[in-house]
Amino acid sequence: MKPIFVVGGLYSKANGVAWIMRDLTTAMGRAGAPVSVYAADCYGRGLSSIGEIFEPPSQYLTRKGLWLGGLSWSPTLKPVLRKGIQSADVVHNHSVWMLPNSYASRIAMTENKPVVITAHGALEPWALRNSRWKKRIVGRWFQMQDLRTANCIHVNSRNEMRGIRELGLTQPIAVIPNGIHLPDFQNLPSKTEFTEAFPKAKGKKIVLFLGRIHRKKGTDHLIQAWGRLAGDFPDAHLVVAGPDNGLLGECMAIASRLNISNQVTFTGNLQGRQKLQALSAASLFVLPSHSEGFSMAVLEALACRLPVMLTPGCNFPEAAAAGAAIEVAPTIEGTYEGLRHLLKLTHDAREQMAAAGNKLIRNQYTWDIVARETLAVYDWLVNGGSTPESVHLN
Repeated sequence: MKPIFVVGGLYSKANGVAWIMRDLTTAMGRAGAPVSVYAADCYGRGLSSIGEIFEPPSQYLTRKGLWLGGLSWSPTLKPVLRKGIQSADVVHNHSVWMLPNSYASRIAMTENKPVVITAHGALEPWALRNSRWKKRIVGRWFQMQDLRTANCIHVNSRNEMRGIRELGLTQPIAVIPNGIHLPDFQNLPSKTEFTEAFPKAKGKKIVLFLGRIHRKKGTDHLIQAWGRLAGDFPDAHLVVAGPDNGLLGECMAIASRLNISNQVTFTGNLQGRQKLQALSAASLFVLPSHSEGFSMAVLEALACRLPVMLTPGCNFPEAAAAGAAIEVAPTIEGTYEGLRHLLKLTHDAREQMAAAGNKLIRNQYTWDIVARETLAVYDWLVNGGSTPESVHLN
């Protein structure tokens, strides 16, 4: 099987899509199906390419383009894509609203190659309401046509599938979650490494948020909930780890106004060992998000044996059903109640949640499992036969 992945661009300020693609291509390579990844390389706005994250046997092929408000315009990518698609078995688009993916969809139609689209949460109702007028224009220009002609749409959860159906899309939908590579989380740094770099958290029970600082992630109401809570838990410290997506100044101002700056640390973006240091030092993990495709950060937290607080918008009810997480409303009140509940848990109760989460990840959410299920969908699209278990026809 020869798949190709296409994405609008992969940049230094990218969200989790970059790391999802990296880990899935690596697992595909282990399964004997190396992937070629195509993207535009658009400079400016403080962005720099991170295509070097892909390692052999994966390949990363790119051509320069212009950002153009997120469209990633790159006409010189078209002939490179055409050549790649002609020799590929299946085209897998890993973003929407961006021109390189539309190039790939249109070329694949002319070459009679099946197309899979993964929206990574970008078609969730909350996400569609954000920048609505821009998305209406782009939708009429190319995106809705590309969605309607795709052979299969891939989502991470049944809830996301329902949203796709509500858009009027009727083709097969594959429900396959994201995964993690467990060996990456088996030998974590010592708990003191993180607090040496961020001494305000030293000796405290760390509550970790890991993600973009953006209204979608609920970061603002997390800080407000912490303001109501911090006085009752002087031994607890909130760590907000992630790149600023336009909300950092407001969140810092909220913390200052509520006089909790001494109980909150904003670390900036953490990757690699720094991220592992934060996960190792944490006692709890929180993601009070309005909308997610499927959060990698939650998977990583569960793999690191952390009790988790999440919301229905995280699209991961399995975590709560397994006893590894609690689910709360994405509001100040919901976040406050959830934090209070987790902070008051006994040691034994936290250990039970930790063990349940780790077991859930090992049994269902590794990249090797995800790669096998994804390759089964490709084989079905190319060769026919029995419908894979992950695929829903209606």
